[in-house]
Amino acid sequence: MTIEYVEKLYNRYSTFYDLLFGKVFHNGREIASELLDLFPGAQLLEVGIGTGLSLPLLPRNIQVTAIDLSLKMLNHARKRIGALNSHHVQLFKMDATQLEFADNSFDRVLATYFISTVPDPIKVILEMKRVCRSGGYLVFLNHFHYEVPVIGSLEKHLSPLFYRIGFRTDLNLQELMEQTGLRIETLEKIDFLGHWKAVRCVSPD
Repeated sequence: MTIEYVEKLYNRYSTFYDLLFGKVFHNGREIASELLDLFPGAQLLEVGIGTGLSLPLLPRNIQVTAIDLSLKMLNHARKRIGALNSHHVQLFKMDATQLEFADNSFDRVLATYFISTVPDPIKVILEMKRVCRSGGYLVFLNHFHYEVPVIGSLEKHLSPLFYRIGFRTDLNLQELMEQTGLRIETLEKIDFLGHWKAVRCVSPD
């Protein structure tokens, strides 16, 4: 799956994205806002902001920079920013594998239900790590490969099918951490069965 394919796909999804993924994943967004542990004046980057569903849960005394590959998703996010009167948020159309920010630009970096939608998740995480200041938090909400062998095997077989509709089901959390040099500080289940997880890592020195 190419960057271009992902962009076209999520442009199509933009009109009904909130209906499908708003309430269903709201609990995870609440957990993420807690794990970010934001402070007044903090600089937050959200990669893959989509339609901006996380914005109502974020404090107004921080600076939010948010990116997405899909222009139509960003248009919906702009409308949400206007409705919330959120002048502390800046939006940019950008490829998360090539973040146009300097090293150590942000105190916190957030990716909500995003890492499994990109062709190269390792490259995205390395970019998130690059722009996050030492000691800052990187927070992920995502579905990760299930550890029970039977279910995990099924997820691997189904992943190519799901990948065609915009996300993969075979991401291995531990392998991602090893390949990107990150260490899990906090890990929480989002759903009852633990298919979806909230992960917080501390940006290393």
